[in-house]
Amino acid sequence: MKPKSSQETAGTFALPRYFIPEGSQHYDEAQKLFTKIKWKKPPQRADAKLNRFHAFSSLLWAVTKDENWVVHTDLNKSSYDIRKWPINYDAMSQTLNALKEMGWLVGYGVRTKNRQLRYIAPPKSPMRKMTPFKVSELPWYPPNVEIRLGKTDLETAPLNVELMSNPAQKKWNAEHLIPRMEELNDKLADHSFTLFPFGVREDVEVQYRRIYTNLPQEDGKPWLSHGRIYPQTFTLPQKINGWRKKTLINDKQTVEVDVHASGLRLLAEDFYAGFDLPDTEDLYTYGKLSGLKRDLTKKVIQAVINGISLKRTDWPPSFKKDKKTLQLIYQEKWSDYVKAISETYPALLEVRKDQGMDLMLTESDIIIRAMNYLLDKDIGCLSIHDCLIVPKENVEDTKEAFYEAYDHKRFKRPKLSVG
Repeated sequence: MKPKSSQETAGTFALPRYFIPEGSQHYDEAQKLFTKIKWKKPPQRADAKLNRFHAFSSLLWAVTKDENWVVHTDLNKSSYDIRKWPINYDAMSQTLNALKEMGWLVGYGVRTKNRQLRYIAPPKSPMRKMTPFKVSELPWYPPNVEIRLGKTDLETAPLNVELMSNPAQKKWNAEHLIPRMEELNDKLADHSFTLFPFGVREDVEVQYRRIYTNLPQEDGKPWLSHGRIYPQTFTLPQKINGWRKKTLINDKQTVEVDVHASGLRLLAEDFYAGFDLPDTEDLYTYGKLSGLKRDLTKKVIQAVINGISLKRTDWPPSFKKDKKTLQLIYQEKWSDYVKAISETYPALLEVRKDQGMDLMLTESDIIIRAMNYLLDKDIGCLSIHDCLIVPKENVEDTKEAFYEAYDHKRFKRPKLSVG
């Protein structure tokens, strides 16, 4: 069955937490459709009926939302065990099966690896007659520890359900990874945080989640890396218009304290690739780097640490896809940056595969330790990878937190910037 578009459609995701609340102008219309569903095993309990109605509402919303009436949802039972979706697996799978049996939804396209099968509402499906509507969301937080498939954009990468549901890995996570995040989040819950997204005041609950990826070893054993922490219950305002600067912690004005050239600094501490950094205020403009665009030099060095080779002959495709970076590389020669960077920091010519991921893991261990150092002193804080947002009056405490965390790793104390 062909959708409206001639191109293959990704479909709209029916999130297992969408629902239509009673009192909504679309509630009765959705209920009328719901009562027409023929169940192989009709639900008897009220909560089972409600869960199935929520599941139907989510699927119905996705059909009406999608320009081609194509929908997909989470149909992996292990995924529900890990994510703890508010709408349970039985309700979603049984509802979808009933809709398929009646022909209201039919399979569409071919299922590929790590991708759920798509379904389309055919022309005569009653689901198409429903006008687009808004849904509400049942309360839910993602797990505070996740392992995802991929090496970039892990926030949006698929969950590694197979590894996370593996009994041995599940036990390891429960003993070593989850308690650490629970402890951090418990401490954060004792502080108040006020953000200003788009300049509008918003008091938020601050909780974080930690995302890993698996870099399996030659013997097949898992090797968790990356491990950065991301906001779980909130979104940090952007810097534009000074919105992030307005952030309050315990009603106090804040400032950012971050590590200068964190990735390069951690690479210098590597057991195999380690080297002495020059004594300079700015590692990105030192020596032969001084005649280059600083922002572009910084981006190239970060990219090399994360897997882009200095031995390539031209700008990486990813640089040309990003509008801001494309403006930076305009009339700049890749060879000029390669020559200056490789002569200034020769170790960047031999960055080993996936080393950037391991450096991020080290960086995230450091930032979590620094946060705990502050929280144990009853100082609230927020994290952005290698940076901490703290009350202005606690800048010196924050410097000590970073120094202690680096000392704990037996690393040299980093250069910090405030502002």
